[in-house]
Amino acid sequence: MSLNELQATIDASIRNASPLTRELFAKDYMNAEAVRDFVNRVMSASIATVGPAGRPHASLTLVACSNDGQIYFAANQRSALFRNLQRSPYVALTVDAQEHGLMAQGRAELAGFAADLRDSLIRELDALMERGRWVPTDWDGAAFRVHLERIFAR
Repeated sequence: MSLNELQATIDASIRNASPLTRELFAKDYMNAEAVRDFVNRVMSASIATVGPAGRPHASLTLVACSNDGQIYFAANQRSALFRNLQRSPYVALTVDAQEHGLMAQGRAELAGFAADLRDSLIRELDALMERGRWVPTDWDGAAFRVHLERIFAR
């Protein structure tokens, strides 16, 4: 995904939104660069998945947005989040702060495991974080990339 593709997804989401959602998000919505900067400042998201019995499950986890507008989140391999993603890759996510909020839907895809990503993706995402690191240096989990289908942010 590129920032242009992220912007196109933001624009299409607003165009195709319900009247209420469009009214809430059409004015003062964030562009792709603002979304990237907001996600990397907040660094945490609630990720919703569906559990084995069809019940919703929400996880608070680390999130980042790459320079090219791709959203990633961290998952521990022993977590319900990770197990749920093995059954169904569809997620909803929210990033929230006092002054802004973002909600999105998409399909999560395993980007890789920490040991394999440390010198590439994790290094790139660490450099974008205001706090200097995306995940702890000894983290051994998995990173998932979200293929966004809808995104609203203001």
